[in-house]
Amino acid sequence: MHAFEHYDSVQTLEEGIAEYHRTNPGLAKGRALSPQAREFFRCHDAVHVVFGCGNTLDDEAVVKISSILGTSGGFGVLRGYRLHESLDIYRKLRVSDVFRSIVHSVVLVPRTVIRCLRQTRRWPWDDFEPYARVPLKRIREEFGIRVAHFSGE
Repeated sequence: MHAFEHYDSVQTLEEGIAEYHRTNPGLAKGRALSPQAREFFRCHDAVHVVFGCGNTLDDEAVVKISSILGTSGGFGVLRGYRLHESLDIYRKLRVSDVFRSIVHSVVLVPRTVIRCLRQTRRWPWDDFEPYARVPLKRIREEFGIRVAHFSGE
């Protein structure tokens, strides 16, 4: 696991995002993006870090649900998943990986929904710059966020 995936990570949000980008060099961020996609992935990547998710399909499912239920973006974030840059990513997925993720979703979806509903506040989807230099542990405590791989309920 990466440092930002640990619940008690002392990395700042800024450091966590840098680690996320460094360890995932093939992200859409490296390509030419439309302004809408650039903004969507900026916010999406921050959710990956704050909610402690890597880029496996299971973690992507957690990020999508957490973006809708655990951030101020709500269902509006779904517009970002319809952008051609997002659709390009979906086209590259292997059927076996998608099937495995669907099977795992029986546990992932309810657990993620419950965790989001238990948050004390919603994470600011697109206005998180004030938290750039705040340690992830403190952010998670403030918002009541449990990371994707947090085992203690």
